[in-house]
Amino acid sequence: MSSLLLTAFSIACYIWLFESKEKILNFLIDELIQLEDCRAVIVIDEDAEYYKIKDERVINCEFLKYQPKSFCFVEREKMISAPITPGSAIYVFLNDCDEEKLQIFQDLFQVVRLACENMEFRKRKEEIILVLKRSLEHFQFLADKLRNPLAVIFGALEIKEELGVDKAWALVENGAERIKDILDKLSEHEARVREISKFIF
Repeated sequence: MSSLLLTAFSIACYIWLFESKEKILNFLIDELIQLEDCRAVIVIDEDAEYYKIKDERVINCEFLKYQPKSFCFVEREKMISAPITPGSAIYVFLNDCDEEKLQIFQDLFQVVRLACENMEFRKRKEEIILVLKRSLEHFQFLADKLRNPLAVIFGALEIKEELGVDKAWALVENGAERIKDILDKLSEHEARVREISKFIF
């Protein structure tokens, strides 16, 4: 029991350091398979399968075909299973099991689930921050584009006497149309940024 507690504590401490689900799952399997009581550890993921097996007979276990909806224990197989993420589940085959072991595994799998969610959130947050930085650059680009039509408008107003009212008016109108187009693009971009920002704040 003490080796299980030590392993669970070790996993719970270090699992937060990994930056991918694959690394989290491989670390989890590598640690659990070292337990003397553990016959096999299998993670069936939507993208791949990860496993370490000491007892080849577990491969034929019918319960590996089913994704558990919650933590469960199949006594005749001495198998614990639990969902890790919406698309993956873990199956641990033991030589022996009791209530205390079940509780330790249940708590451990909860920590693993939270670590996977946290890692996904961090990745998503980094992607969103990158999109927001690009959006700020785009805002700056559009703001700079506003300077040209404004310069034309102010220029036309300054020399309206030499240009004539009709020519000056045409330049002002043209500049105003260009400004309106740029402001419309800014509004569209702002709406997208607000939508993306909801995921962070």
